[in-house]
Amino acid sequence: LEKATPEACCQRELQSREGMFVNKHACLTGVERFQNRQGCYTVILNSFETYVYLAGALAIGVLAIELFAMIFAMCLFRGIQ
Repeated sequence: LEKATPEACCQRELQSREGMFVNKHACLTGVERFQNRQGCYTVILNSFETYVYLAGALAIGVLAIELFAMIFAMCLFRGIQ
């Protein structure tokens, strides 16, 4: 019995629905090198992991700016009194 692979599991050159298949025939015949074997959850998790450090650095930068602005506002308030 032949193992059928869905066309949606085949790798594409561009990771989109419109991208050309890398090797459609080999994928459909069961060559794992040309198939996408990871699930959606794993792919999404891996893509988020690359941006976690960038988001953390951005959050720390915004926090530092906010802290500086608060200290500056306090100094201005003390100067008015």
